[in-house]
Amino acid sequence: MNRLTNVDIADEGWPVLAVAGAVTIFVSFVALPVSCFLLGVMMWLAHILRVPHRLPPQGEDLVVAPVDGRVVQIKLCPAETGVMPLPYDALRITIRTKLSDTQMQTSPITGHLMDNCLFPGLFAPWPDIDYVSNDRHQNSWEDVRRLNERREITLRHAQGHEVVVVQLATKTARQLVCRLAEGKHLAVADPIGMARLAGVTDIYVPAASISDMAIGQHVVAAETILARLPSPVPAGT
Repeated sequence: MNRLTNVDIADEGWPVLAVAGAVTIFVSFVALPVSCFLLGVMMWLAHILRVPHRLPPQGEDLVVAPVDGRVVQIKLCPAETGVMPLPYDALRITIRTKLSDTQMQTSPITGHLMDNCLFPGLFAPWPDIDYVSNDRHQNSWEDVRRLNERREITLRHAQGHEVVVVQLATKTARQLVCRLAEGKHLAVADPIGMARLAGVTDIYVPAASISDMAIGQHVVAAETILARLPSPVPAGT
C-alpha cells in the first residue's frame, strides 16, 4: 500500500486520485478558486478510497459484509433460476454502496478464490429501492442484473461451502476491479477489489445459512456479520 497524508489508499483507488490530481493542477493555472474546490474533492476521494482499519469478528462459520453500504434486497434464489447459475439454492443479500461510503471491498470469508470472471454489459442506473418495491416494477432488479456489466468472484470456504461476491455496474460504477488470480488464499477482511465508484454488490450464501439481516440495515465491510454458514459440506460432494 501507498501512503498519502498518513492515509493508506487502496491500490484500486490511486488511478482515480491521479486523474483528480491532474485536473486540479491544470485548473489551478486557469481558475485558482475552482482548483481550491477540486482540492477539497481530492481530500474527499482520499477518504472514500482509503484502506480503513477494521476489526473482523471471530468465527469460522461467519460471512461478513464485503462492502460498506445499505442492504436493499434479500432474496432466496433457487439454483436453477436467476441471473447466474448456482450449484446450490442460495440466499442473496444485495448491498448498495453510496459515494459517501468507503469503496474498498474485502473478502467475506477465509478461503480460496475459485473463479474471477468479468461479464461485459451496460451501465444503466440502478433502480431506487422505493421504485422497484412497486409491484409494477418487480422485475427491475433482475433486468438490471441481467443487462449491466458484472464481475463474479467465487470463494470456497474451508468447510466446502461456496460464497459468491458479484460486483454490479451502475451509472457511476464503470470499473469493476479484482485482479486476484484463481487459487489465491484469502483471509476474511483481505482486500479483493473495488467497484469504482458507488456500485452494487450481491453476496450469495447457501440457502441454509442463518442471517439476521434486514432491508435498510447499514453494513460495514469486514465487520458486520451477514450470515452464518450451515454445517460443513460432507467430503466428496
